[in-house]
Amino acid sequence: MPLKYQQVEQFLLYQLKNGDFKEGDKFYSEAELKKRFDVSSATVIKAINALVSKGLLVRQQGKGTFVSRARRGQLVKFFDREKDNDADETVTVLSIKRESDPRILAELKLTAGDSYYHIIRLRRANTVPVQLQHTYLMADYFNPIALKKPTYYESVYERIRQDSGIDLFSTQIDETTAIAFPVPAAERELLQLENAQQPAAFIRRHSYLFDDTVIEYVESYKRWDYFEIQIKTV
Repeated sequence: MPLKYQQVEQFLLYQLKNGDFKEGDKFYSEAELKKRFDVSSATVIKAINALVSKGLLVRQQGKGTFVSRARRGQLVKFFDREKDNDADETVTVLSIKRESDPRILAELKLTAGDSYYHIIRLRRANTVPVQLQHTYLMADYFNPIALKKPTYYESVYERIRQDSGIDLFSTQIDETTAIAFPVPAAERELLQLENAQQPAAFIRRHSYLFDDTVIEYVESYKRWDYFEIQIKTV
């Protein structure tokens, strides 16, 4: 499980990136954070210092902590546009297994003898299978309830937020997208691609905690006719 200061830091980062505070705004005081999260001064200071080191907050002697006016880079948002925005979407958890494949262990920065949980989910839009997702989740963040109730992980990010207090929508990631051609036979069958000549978008993503620990590694295959990316600055 994440340390308490990491949970506090994750929550504060979410608020900063979600626009709850504007540049130059006065931030929470140490006393406010201690009361809000029921933690010690040391925990609060550690979380705040982490955000200061990232250039998101600045301390002013005798005045308090403020949201930084400086930007270390232009923020952008990626929008995965759908073919049909009004589609009725469903997610099915196909399987959940504990594994220790050396290739995936390397992606998760784990070593031989470690293990992780492999969650396979299929997303449909109006009954059409559009995306097959392999989520490889660190064992420390997996809830064993799902072994008896796979539907528990229909929304992986929502469950992690509820179980661990970590919002993966606001954590650091690296993501690459390529064209898979030919698509592996098992994925092609589940996506109901008509023949081996049809490609798919192949998306790889790592999500990181603030100490650069990889919490999840994801490999997704998405039907070519349902894939489109839009990028906007924020």
